[in-house]
Amino acid sequence: MKKKKRKHFNHLIEKHRGSGSAPVCPHFGECGGCLFQHIAYQDQLALKKEMVNDTLGAAASIDHVHPSLPYRYRSRMDMVTAFGKCGLRRAGSHRIVVDVTGCSIMQEKSDALFRSMRPLVLAVEGYDYLAHQGYLRYVVIREAMHTGQVMVNFVTSARENRLAAVIDHAAGEADSISLIHSGGLADLNYGEIYETVRGGYIEENFDGIRFRITPNSFFQSNSAVALAMYRKIREHARGRVLDLCSGVGSISLFIAGRAEQVTGVEMNSEAVEIAGVNRTINGIANAEFICSDAGSFLRSAGGSWDTIVLDPPRSGMQRRVMEEIDRLRAETLLYMSCNPSTFAIDIAALRNYAVESVDAFDMFPQTPHVELLSVLRRRSG
Repeated sequence: MKKKKRKHFNHLIEKHRGSGSAPVCPHFGECGGCLFQHIAYQDQLALKKEMVNDTLGAAASIDHVHPSLPYRYRSRMDMVTAFGKCGLRRAGSHRIVVDVTGCSIMQEKSDALFRSMRPLVLAVEGYDYLAHQGYLRYVVIREAMHTGQVMVNFVTSARENRLAAVIDHAAGEADSISLIHSGGLADLNYGEIYETVRGGYIEENFDGIRFRITPNSFFQSNSAVALAMYRKIREHARGRVLDLCSGVGSISLFIAGRAEQVTGVEMNSEAVEIAGVNRTINGIANAEFICSDAGSFLRSAGGSWDTIVLDPPRSGMQRRVMEEIDRLRAETLLYMSCNPSTFAIDIAALRNYAVESVDAFDMFPQTPHVELLSVLRRRSG
């Protein structure tokens, strides 16, 4: 964060600190996972509202931030196993791991599993990501909020199973257990699945639509808030829908019942494959998924769409992609963003659209992050 931006950020924190709140986590202040536990939750929402409006400037504004469960909301946690510790990195330092005994933002079932298997994990050789040596790099725990299913992934530097005791313990609680190889120098929490011990996937359920979640696939980390956002997207999606950055098809399939046809475009081939599986298990006939980056697809696209849905990563959409979207002149754009800064840059590239509304959702309580959902309509003429 740039010095001027950080100074303003710190000023906003002090302004909205209010009467304060006692942090529930004993690791707060050391662990980098949460920054706001010392701020009462209503003050966190007020702080985020001001942060968003400062970022958006004249482009748009929000009246409030839709709240979440303040704790026990997070469906995925990636615990680093390094230097004889198992936990999260220290605030402001990538080189130091805080030995976390439990996590108050994790959902209860997965947190309980982590707490119980942690001593067994610590008995396994960890991975020194500075010297690039060792064995166990990450323990990734995922929990589907609406089904209660739990997944545990062990990310290792070698295709070897040295985890018998940990796996035996986890098997009593986990619906899916996988070993994943990440052997390069890059610090990655995903890779090649070289052993499926159990299951191989879990499922989440949004209003009767089932979504299969595999070890390497992305799915929203706060299912309750994601469902609220998806419902709002469904209210506005009509006709022929193009869903860019469609991932495992979660938005495409959720809104398919309101659409004539949905085309999901995603550059990750594994995600596209899972989207196809999700389409089949839900019996949805009016959705298709194409493996392509958004820019290439738009440059060659010959069809027309009534609604375009955007859900890009934090880096946003590239300007030339936004210009291609502008050229297509769909009636409605629905932009779901996890980064207000890149959202503001992206919508500034649109000449044929006006912002009708922007809603903010607290996808990640106790952190500075906030999710936006904007409805943009094509200008007349």
